[in-house]
Amino acid sequence: MHIVVFLLASLSLADQQTPRQLPPAQGSVQDRLVRVRNDLFSASPHLPDDVRELKAILGADPRSVEGHLLLGMAYRAEGTQELLAEAVAELRQAIEIDPAFSPARFYLAHIYLDLGRPARAKEELEAALEHAPGNPQFMASLGEAERQLKNPRKAVDIIRQALAADPSLAEGRYYLGLALFDSGQINDAIKELEQVVAQSPGRPEACLALGTVYIDAGRFDDAIKVLGQGTQADPSRPGLRIQLARAYRSKGLLDRAEAELARAQPKPNTTLAGSYVEHQQLEFDLSLEQGLIRMKRGQLVAAADAFKKALAMDPNHGLANNYLAQIYVHQGQFKLASELAARAAKAGAPLAEPERKLLEAGLAKTPGARE
Repeated sequence: MHIVVFLLASLSLADQQTPRQLPPAQGSVQDRLVRVRNDLFSASPHLPDDVRELKAILGADPRSVEGHLLLGMAYRAEGTQELLAEAVAELRQAIEIDPAFSPARFYLAHIYLDLGRPARAKEELEAALEHAPGNPQFMASLGEAERQLKNPRKAVDIIRQALAADPSLAEGRYYLGLALFDSGQINDAIKELEQVVAQSPGRPEACLALGTVYIDAGRFDDAIKVLGQGTQADPSRPGLRIQLARAYRSKGLLDRAEAELARAQPKPNTTLAGSYVEHQQLEFDLSLEQGLIRMKRGQLVAAADAFKKALAMDPNHGLANNYLAQIYVHQGQFKLASELAARAAKAGAPLAEPERKLLEAGLAKTPGARE
């Protein structure tokens, strides 16, 4: 399950390491840094002003580790793809000046998670933990990196250690829910994610995760309720709309499902919630859901086109191959159906027995279809 990354947990001021090389003589600079830091961690930061101030500070003191850290954070918070490279460069500069400054590695790791590079995120988090052993936030994020590396059981173990150290860590509980889901522990995943939503009602990422798990558990009404909470908090988030459409389609409410998909057109290069990797996943999910709705309406040609679009983005996706194979079986295109069915089975999504028998019968009657 691809889920939007939870809003980056802010390190508390107590957790922030004071740059060792900042001399007391620069007290006025430190005061400016504190003001910018407080604004960045506020509910409504003034990002353009913060960026200008930080550039001025770094112009006066180019070796200010905290200055580079905060500028990297500000660039990341701006939310555009173009500024991600700038954010990475600033955080790298902070690490080059002080390799032991763990917060820079923490935020850099989260950018790598945004970019779909969990192996690089893992490297940064492991390096951060060398200088801050047992830090619960670093450990929870390391668990998320392991989950994205397809090691959900290892992720569960690491995140549980983080929560043992800090049971109130909301993002740790969120990551644990995702890891439990990926390891097949659906009920346990629901319990964890329900706690997150209860603590932060309407938080879009948590609502999206819980709603998605509810759908997989067949709890469609619960999914619609919690996903609706998420859309109230963030009406423009396409992932919520796509999952709402999935829930409505699963209940047979096709008109409502199509209405949600109409609101779910993801826009690239807008915010980090629309980062390239995630944008591609949203496009895939949108095409797959469009195909399923059209398939349920009996619009097989339109459904096939949607599944083909999805497979162009992920050729080995088991269910997409399965659905398109079913359409080809019913259209009598048995050779194509057989190729797709083989891919689906390899990916763990084999045809159901009735479709498999229809395919076998069609292949038997079609000369050369098995070649």
